[in-house]
Amino acid sequence: MENGVFMHDGVAIELVESDKHLLEVISKLKNCRELALDLEFDQNRYTYGFNLCLIQLTGGDGTCYIIDPLPLADLSPLFTLLEDPSSMKIIHHSNNDIMLLSKLGCQIKGVMDTDVAAKLLNYERSSLATVLKEEFNQEIDKSQQSSNWNKRPLTHDQLKYAAIDVIYLHQVKQRLVEQLEAKGRLEWLKEENQLLEKIRYSEPENPHLKLRNAFRLNLYQQYILQRLYAFREEMARQFNKPSSFVIGNESLVELATDIDTDINEWLNHTKGIHGGLKKARNEQLLIDVIATAKHDAITENISHEFATNRYYRPLKTSETEQRKEMLTQVQKRIMELYGEFTSRLIINQSIITEYSQTGQLRCTKQYATAIVLSAAQELNIILPEPEIRAKLNN
Repeated sequence: MENGVFMHDGVAIELVESDKHLLEVISKLKNCRELALDLEFDQNRYTYGFNLCLIQLTGGDGTCYIIDPLPLADLSPLFTLLEDPSSMKIIHHSNNDIMLLSKLGCQIKGVMDTDVAAKLLNYERSSLATVLKEEFNQEIDKSQQSSNWNKRPLTHDQLKYAAIDVIYLHQVKQRLVEQLEAKGRLEWLKEENQLLEKIRYSEPENPHLKLRNAFRLNLYQQYILQRLYAFREEMARQFNKPSSFVIGNESLVELATDIDTDINEWLNHTKGIHGGLKKARNEQLLIDVIATAKHDAITENISHEFATNRYYRPLKTSETEQRKEMLTQVQKRIMELYGEFTSRLIINQSIITEYSQTGQLRCTKQYATAIVLSAAQELNIILPEPEIRAKLNN
């Protein structure tokens, strides 16, 4: 790959590996009205945490830039470009990309998500490969989809795959927007994109309770599990391995239920334990974590009873069932009008469940609210004023 550049389908693919080169690229792109963007990242697949591995960017002018963040000292000039609302950022399935950028301190503006556009056109499958096949009869190679993007040097196939994720996005965006405009759904897409821009990264609350069967533990065991979870996270960070590669989720929950077990025996006879954890100093750390957790649980008078909401089941009465049936009828009508897959963006099961349980209709989208109310009126179903209405009128 001479000078870090090669060609694919008439597009020059250029690898960016220095801060100086990055500034040159940004200077070229800052006046582009539309930028196609994609990120490659690792989210606890090969390494610990949620890590940026590549940024692909093109202004649609015949050059695609593959920016390698690992050797770069400062990404803030790039983030400034992405935060500029005057340019459109075309992204396919942007949720995780926006989340990662938010984690890194970049709040992207001007999002245009072509995956959402495809869903609003009732695509059953809306992957980029599917859209390219449906709209342009073009096949793309996805063999590098599960590639380890942390490894260096990057291969030619990896760079080609990364570039393909953006070099066709301008064409895809134009084709899908034309169809949405013909159907009168551009405002829907605009609102969906505005909601995507509001995505912010946050650490999950009580992640230890999201492990399988953690809800079956009593309060004391859950307290111990929380300490074990924190210990595993720290070990995973040190080993730079996904947490489940250090101690499996099921094994961690099992240990919380039997903390008086012989830790040396447990470490050496439990499947999936990382070898580094079996070293004497780390074994002792685990023993100390358990001992401290047990002591603190006694000091804080942690109960051995089970949580009262352990087996929460939705209330089922004639009133809740009636509300559920009414909104389900509305959902079916929306599916008839707009298609099954578009309807999932308008009304979903969580909205129906909440309405059946509380009698409150909580919608997060203005266009979807209008569709729901219109469908209900058509069916002579009376719904309460959705909460979104009050917020939008303020």
